[in-house]
Formats: sequence, structure tokens, C-alpha cells
Amino acid sequence: MIEQPAFGRRLRELRLQRGLSQGEIAGDEVSASYVSRVESGQRSPNDLIAAFFARRLDVPLAALVNPGSQDAGELRSRRLDIAGRLLEARALRKDGELADAAELLRGIGAEAGGYAEEDVLWEAAWDLADVLRELGDAAEERTVLTGLAGTTLSQETPRLAARVATALSRNLLRQGRLGEAVRTAEHAVSVAVALPPTAHERIGAMLALVDSYAESGELENTSNIADTLQEIVEDIPSRQLRGQVYWAVGSARFLCDRPGDATRLHEQAFDCLRPEANLAAWARLCCASAALRLEHDPSDDAAERAARLLTRARQALELVGRADDMAHLMLAEAQLALRLGQPERVLELTAEVGAGGAGLPLAGQGRCRLLAARAHVLAGDAEAAKECYRDAAEVLDRAGAYRKSSEAWRQLSELLAAGP
Repeated sequence: MIEQPAFGRRLRELRLQRGLSQGEIAGDEVSASYVSRVESGQRSPNDLIAAFFARRLDVPLAALVNPGSQDAGELRSRRLDIAGRLLEARALRKDGELADAAELLRGIGAEAGGYAEEDVLWEAAWDLADVLRELGDAAEERTVLTGLAGTTLSQETPRLAARVATALSRNLLRQGRLGEAVRTAEHAVSVAVALPPTAHERIGAMLALVDSYAESGELENTSNIADTLQEIVEDIPSRQLRGQVYWAVGSARFLCDRPGDATRLHEQAFDCLRPEANLAAWARLCCASAALRLEHDPSDDAAERAARLLTRARQALELVGRADDMAHLMLAEAQLALRLGQPERVLELTAEVGAGGAGLPLAGQGRCRLLAARAHVLAGDAEAAKECYRDAAEVLDRAGAYRKSSEAWRQLSELLAAGP
């Protein structure tokens, strides 16, 4: 006799163990949506359909009809084993053994898991994506996050869905895939609407969206999201998250030519993001704030203040920074050298960044070429400047950073128009 929801739970458990989708189980006989309703207990299949499912799963019909036949002690033992290895991977990560932690987490995910282990397998995959981000393996991180987005837990839980979509948007942004990053962040925000306004996942989704809008040059959208975040920032309970919001909103104000407001907001970000709490985040804020001041703040003391921030950032990032952190730092130092009229130093830094271009997304590589072009202009080498402007514009076009790309094309046009 077929009893629901036990039959549906067992069907999903066996399907997940075999790594099959609902559509693959459905075949040509039933629809994927029907399989979904059976798994959730909303529909009860007849004997013929139940036998069809058993054949698709290559199990005896009794394995589906009598889900209680699997020993409860065995399930509990499997969960405890997975949980123990998950804790071991987290300990390895804490000790800085990232490659070993990743390998252990991959092993957990490679094992066929059932419905009973779905939650701990989700956690293992999430931890693996996080470790891969620290290792700088954006391609595998994206694969893991895409898989997480397709799990039943993510699809049925807005909090988890928003978290995964936000991480995926950040991943795409780091890879320079700006259009996809924007769309994914917009999806994260739409999913997170079901959560309270100051929920961590909802704020995180909005931060990803404002960053992707800013990177792609959509300044009106950037400003609108920044306005929304500024209205609720004081209600956010987490000090660290408040600091992230002040940072993002301040950066948006710089881009919208409001350096006074931007500087004040970044100072509030520094009040929240203390180095003793998170040295890496504090150093990245120093670097980002310096770069924005150099580009958008025309005041006389902007260069001096940026230089102090970059000195602090370098001291910290030499201890805790990743390859991409150091690349961004050197680009900010190149901006400072340009502001101080030191083209040789700019070209030295941009050449070093270019040699290790894997540490930067495509848009960052385009900005690197743009800085080199400006340094060549300052040094009086018009031909080298034209080549760099053209390279920068083409790279920024491919990255989807159309505002910066237009700037590069415009400056190239002005240089060509000026003649010899």
C-alpha cells in the first residue's frame, strides 16, 4: 500500500542518492512537476506509476513502498559521519589549510546522499564554495554555487536562495561578467523580499546589487539602491554589516559626484569595520576608499589622505591579502602616482599588475590599461597612449563596464583629434 508523505520522501531520497533530477526520473511517462508533487506528498501515485518510478531508480518496488525498511540507526550513523567530517574541514580551514579543507569537502559532496542528509550536505557544499573563494578558484566556486541554487532546500527556503544568489553574483562580478552579476543580484533581491528589511541575507543581496550596478556604470540604479540602504542602515543590528552598508553607500556617492557625503559615509564605515575585528575587510576598505578619493575628490588634501590609507592597506594586505587584493592595491597606488605626476611609477605598477592579470577581473584589467594610457600621455608618449586607450576600451567593452569603456574611447578620440 502506498502511503504519503513517506513514499514521496523515499522517492526523493533515492533520486538524490543517484544524482538525478526530477525531469530525469519523469522520463516520457510523467511530468517533472508531477514528480515534484509526489515527492512533496501532494499526490499519491497508483501502483503502475510507483512501479515505473522503481524501474527508473533501479530498485525493488518494496524499497519505495516500505520506506521504513531502511534502518534508522544507519541513517543516524551516516549523518554523524558527515557532520564529523564537516567539522574537521572547518578546523582545517581555520588553521589555514585551505586546499586540504577543500579536498575533504569535495569528498563529502561526492558521496551519494539522501533526503535525511540533505541539510548537512548543503552546509558542506556552502563551505566548499567559501573555501574555493578564498583559494581564488572562481570557476569551481561558480559550479558549486550553481549546484546549490538547484537544490530543493535552496528552492524552498528564501533565506538560503538569497544567500546562494548573492554569492553567485559576487563570483560573477569578480570574473568580470557584469551583466550576469547584475541579473543574479536582482534575482537575489527579489527572493529576499520575503525576509525582514534588515535580515542579513536581504541586506547582503542589496549590497551585491549596488556593487554590480556601480561596476557596470548604471549610476541611477546605483544611487536608488544606495538611498534605500541609507534609510535603514541605523536599524541593522550587526556592526560589521552596518560598516559594509556605509562603505557601499559612500562609494555610490563618490560615483555620483558627491565627495563630501561620500567621505563622511566612509568615515562611518571605518568606525564600524575595526581592524581588530576583521583586518582583511578593513584593509580592503582603506584601499577602495583611497582609490575613490583619488578619482572623484578634487580637493587639495585628497591625495595626502589617500596616501595614508594606502600605506595602512599595504601593511595589512601583505599579511592577510589575496592575489586580487594586492592587484587592487597596486592599481590604487598607480592612481596616487598619477595624481602626483609620476608617470614612470604608474607604468611600473601597471606593468606588475598586468603581468599577474589573473588576480583581476576583466574590468580591472581594463582599468589597469586605462591608467597606463594616462601615464603615457603624462610622459608625452602619444603613440603608446593611443595603443593603451584602444586596449582599455576593448577590454572594458568585453567586461560590460560600458561607462569606463566610453571614457576610454572618448579620451582616445581626443588624443587622435589633437594630432602630433
